[in-house]
Amino acid sequence: MGATWRRWHRCRTASPHLGPTPALQLSGIAATVRDEIAVGPMNLGWPVEQIRAAADDAMQRLGIGHLADRAPRALSGGEQQRVLLAALAATSPTLWLLDEPFSALDASSRAHVQQWLRGLAAGGATVVIACDEADTMADLADRLVVLQRGAVALDGAPSTLLASDAILATGAATTEAATLAAAAQMPAPRPIHTSSLLDAAGLTAPAAVSSTLAAPIGSGAPLLECRDVQFAYRDGPAVLRGVSLAVHAGEAVGLFGANGAGKSTLLRLAMALDHPTQGVVAARGLDTRGRHPEDLAPAVGFLFQQPERQLFSASVRAECAVGPRLAGWNSTQVADAVAAVLTELGLEDVADEHPYDLPVPRRRLVALAAVLATDPELLLLDEPTAALDGASRTRVAGVVRARVARGRAVVAITHDAAFAHEALDRALWLRDGRITMEGATRSVLSAGGHDLPATLLAALALGLPPGEDRHVAVAAALSRRQTR
Repeated sequence: MGATWRRWHRCRTASPHLGPTPALQLSGIAATVRDEIAVGPMNLGWPVEQIRAAADDAMQRLGIGHLADRAPRALSGGEQQRVLLAALAATSPTLWLLDEPFSALDASSRAHVQQWLRGLAAGGATVVIACDEADTMADLADRLVVLQRGAVALDGAPSTLLASDAILATGAATTEAATLAAAAQMPAPRPIHTSSLLDAAGLTAPAAVSSTLAAPIGSGAPLLECRDVQFAYRDGPAVLRGVSLAVHAGEAVGLFGANGAGKSTLLRLAMALDHPTQGVVAARGLDTRGRHPEDLAPAVGFLFQQPERQLFSASVRAECAVGPRLAGWNSTQVADAVAAVLTELGLEDVADEHPYDLPVPRRRLVALAAVLATDPELLLLDEPTAALDGASRTRVAGVVRARVARGRAVVAITHDAAFAHEALDRALWLRDGRITMEGATRSVLSAGGHDLPATLLAALALGLPPGEDRHVAVAAALSRRQTR
């Protein structure tokens, strides 16, 4: 037993693991971020001064010094992700095992973490990343391993594999530029970056997109309205500082901004999970002050950032049936609703599985299916595509557009630019608890520092109008240019 423990301890110290759900990996014993980062060195018996120095150095490297005295569980998902990376960094491991380390990060934090990981590798550390984001790995990884049915299908340099026909045959994710190039029948090796795709097609990248105001496209009374909303957690700093907005039926609105800007808090207020310190939040015309989530359900549906917070049934099918049953639907209505959402999200094959036996990305789809089962008028989605592969992201975007077409309203928090451009009509940018930009999705994201997706940039360069089948239209236009 002692020898086994020592071997495990040496392995755990030398090769820490970051899981896909940051909130579940916090120690639970630390009152502050500084204490959380100190847990690892303390367990190793380091001297106090060495522990303090290691914690301060790790916070500096991950750019989270301003969070040092905050409570870890009061942070946003992206902030928690960086705190856990700093906690792992405090013991200076030589082997890193990271599962979806970018899933909750905003654009600035993502760039910071990528640069830090490159520095680790340059310094001699080995970094292994499980990630479906091919566009990210194209610039970060030295080597790419593609798994298929539990076996290694491909192994090589990203620049080679992502441009090949072989990766398309495996069904694995490749970059959006490479996917477009393949659809346009451009010969391999295909360009894997947007700039090289435009060059190969003889196109010029469009000028920077100016911020333009996008008025609400829905009609009637707003399904979500905030008037001068302010909020602060107990004994904590102000999170929202005078937010006003309106979301109408028949539109999808995105909430964007840095980790910790107040986006998730705003959705919690809309669902009456918390209540504003000042101001008014109204969902479907109901002032949420003094109300509880059950007063709003099932007409308002909420997808948490961590799906584990809302899954509690023994099977996927049973999970999806909870909402309709609580709404008083009869057995036929419940069965029909469950069958419809399982089909819509591609979950029929796991209907009788336990949600916790599924990988985290599919758990997210299960949680979304359960929310959709009652067909709520107002959908509040917190990072609905985090850690999803390209096909699942497209499926979720289709779900959003289908609801909007039926007159529902959707408010989504996301750092996924491709999903945002495909699914959302307009965008709001939060900074330090205030809305600082509002406009068309591509305008706000461009101004906020997000790279525009390859499909959108190519469409702009080609002068194509917006449309539901933008990817198909762009691929067809690129193909025509190849045959000239």
